[in-house]
Amino acid sequence: MQNVDPEFRELKREVVEQGNRISRVEGEVQQLNRTAADNIKQTIWQFVAFTIAMAVILIGGLNYQTNSLRNEFNIRLNEIEKRLEQRIDQVEKNMNTRFDDTNKRIEDLKQEIRSRR
Repeated sequence: MQNVDPEFRELKREVVEQGNRISRVEGEVQQLNRTAADNIKQTIWQFVAFTIAMAVILIGGLNYQTNSLRNEFNIRLNEIEKRLEQRIDQVEKNMNTRFDDTNKRIEDLKQEIRSRR
C-alpha cells in the first residue's frame, strides 16, 4: 500500500497539473477567439470605411472632371461665338462695301448714260 500511495499521489499531482495546463490552454484559446473576432470586426469596419472613402473620391473626381470639362466647353463656346460674331461683322462690312461700290457704279453708269443723251 505504501507503493500505491506515492504512485497515486504522483498521478493525482499529474492530473492536477494537466488540468491546470488544460485550463490555461482553454483560456488562451478563448482569448485568441476573442482577438480573432475583434480583428474580424475591425477588418469589416476598415473595409466599410475604405469603400466609403473610395466612393467619395470617385464622386469627387467625377464632379471635378465634369466641372472642368464644362468650363472648358464654355470657354471654347465663347471663343467660337466671338469668332462667329467677328466673321459676321466682317461679312457685313464686305457686303456693305460691295453694295456701296455697286451703287457707285450704277450712279456712274447713270451719269454716263445721261451724258451720252
